[in-house]
Amino acid sequence: MSFPPRQPLIGRDASPAARGFLVTIAVVVLVVSIEWAAWRQYRAFEQRQATAEFARIADQATLSLMQQTAHYRNALLALRATWLASERFDPDEFARYVRALSAPQSLPGLRAFAFNRAVEERDRAAYVQRIRREYSAHDPIYNRFDIYPDGIRERYHVVEMIQPPSGNQRSLGYDLGTSDVRRVTVEHALQHGFAATPPIQLQQAPGVLAILILAPLRNVADTTASAADTRDTVAASFLVNEMVNAAISPSLRKQFHLRITDLGATEAAIDTATPLYADNTPPGVDSDPRTVTREESFGGRRWQLRFQPTEPAARPLADTVLFGLLAAGALLAGLVSHLAMQHARRVVRHQALVRLGSDCILELDAGGRVREADNAAQRITGLPPREWEGEPLWRKVAEEDALDVERAVRQCIERREPVVIECRVPDDSGGPPRWISMRLGNHLDHPYLGCLFAQISNIDARKEVEAEVARLAFYDPLTGLPNRRLLEARAELTLAAARRHNGHAAVMVLDLDGFKEINDSAGHAVGDEVLAQLATRLRHVVRDSDTVARLGGDEFVILLGEPAGEAEVRTAAVRISHALTVPLTAAGHNWLVTASVGIALHPDHGDNFADLLGAADTAMYRSKRTGRGLTTVASGRSAGATPRSTY
Repeated sequence: MSFPPRQPLIGRDASPAARGFLVTIAVVVLVVSIEWAAWRQYRAFEQRQATAEFARIADQATLSLMQQTAHYRNALLALRATWLASERFDPDEFARYVRALSAPQSLPGLRAFAFNRAVEERDRAAYVQRIRREYSAHDPIYNRFDIYPDGIRERYHVVEMIQPPSGNQRSLGYDLGTSDVRRVTVEHALQHGFAATPPIQLQQAPGVLAILILAPLRNVADTTASAADTRDTVAASFLVNEMVNAAISPSLRKQFHLRITDLGATEAAIDTATPLYADNTPPGVDSDPRTVTREESFGGRRWQLRFQPTEPAARPLADTVLFGLLAAGALLAGLVSHLAMQHARRVVRHQALVRLGSDCILELDAGGRVREADNAAQRITGLPPREWEGEPLWRKVAEEDALDVERAVRQCIERREPVVIECRVPDDSGGPPRWISMRLGNHLDHPYLGCLFAQISNIDARKEVEAEVARLAFYDPLTGLPNRRLLEARAELTLAAARRHNGHAAVMVLDLDGFKEINDSAGHAVGDEVLAQLATRLRHVVRDSDTVARLGGDEFVILLGEPAGEAEVRTAAVRISHALTVPLTAAGHNWLVTASVGIALHPDHGDNFADLLGAADTAMYRSKRTGRGLTTVASGRSAGATPRSTY
């Protein structure tokens, strides 16, 4: 079968003008088709990049919010640890803890701390009278203390103390058990060690959504009967809107609308959505494809965080620009396409390297070496950009953190997932190292980036707050001396060393004589100042290897390590007595205090700290009965033994 010969698209007889015209038309049609396809691909690519960039912003905001709630939780658990470590914890001690924590400055958004007492109905009247009698001297408001709302219930869970008092005293005496939400949260805290309520309205701040977090005053792992019967709790509350404002920087906050919803308990089978926070989201924002939803857990509750962009996505190229590109013809098509792709690369790079006011960005190659650092590096890390560039990321951090940073970089490269790590950067001027947080993101597979990004934030302020919280758990807030918890830990080490080397150790118990008279005549503030000065004096008269601790009130304990035979201990007791002969100056007056001292020696009076402390305490009380300012060495282990000496 034969086919007719193919006819050329442009006949041989066509004039040159017609031939050129037809070729031009063909080229224009081809260029228009290519540019149209390229333009649509570019818009889709730009949309994907905008979505990814906004997701990164949402992730950073989510991390900031959950870090803020973690700070609140750590502060509450530190309060519990301080409470459990204290022999006496009255409203004054409670207030000192909150002032030492400086909650409004270091924990913005936190409304109050509270102690809640579990009270049986049969004990209600006696409990109310005891609180009025014992606490009225600390705050006159306790003269009217009572449990509310009215009504007879089998058990009450009463707000006994709350700090700071300003704006919060309305909650004193409130029974948490009268609210189903609060009662369920208390039970969850007793079972799991920590719990948070769904959004509630506080007694002291009605009309504003808040979250109440609780922790039991016991270790949930302790299954003994005495521990299981302990139902007292400590609590803290924060307003949700203040928490959001404190957690997210203004430069980050203005980039999205935020809606937080409480989905119910983590173990609940059905979601019960309750609005927790929402700003003024304009209509139509829900349809933005860049909208991001995250789900987090806090205190047994599930929170849904919904982020919606505040600014619309970049508008497509105007029709006039598109028509201009089409009219440019075949000669300009390649150049225009090239410039458009170059422009796309610059736009994507700019979006990926967006700089928040508090962060800096480092660009790393596939081996973890820094290719480029932005100008914020000097302010955030203390090192100029040129110090970072050309070196592996882990070379510039503290030596003890270098291996962890290198592992984090390798993990980010191998697993293709973000990694967050905290480390220190040495200060070239000799100052303390700076704490930074690194968020590593893998963009090695990205067609235009091909690198890792390290987003760096300075976290010095948060680390200082965490260190202060840890210090309050082991040291007496008033005197700065070790508390009972730290004393017991050091005693175990000292006694273990004494047993290992057949050496000696000693425990001295000091109780001030007549200290109550100072409190009664001059006030508790003067008494506190006297105790603080006395603690400083005791530290100066013992060796650096010895420990001076305060157990509470006006009772101190001194732990003496090797050498600590009876002669050395008596010498130390004489030094302490001489130190107390010099008056203490407080509030413009001189105060002369004496102390009754009891001494117990290892191994003569006991093998463990509890036995030694008990023997020394008994000897101290014998000194008190004998007279003021006396020192007594404990008796031997045999029943009915008399003290060795009193002097």
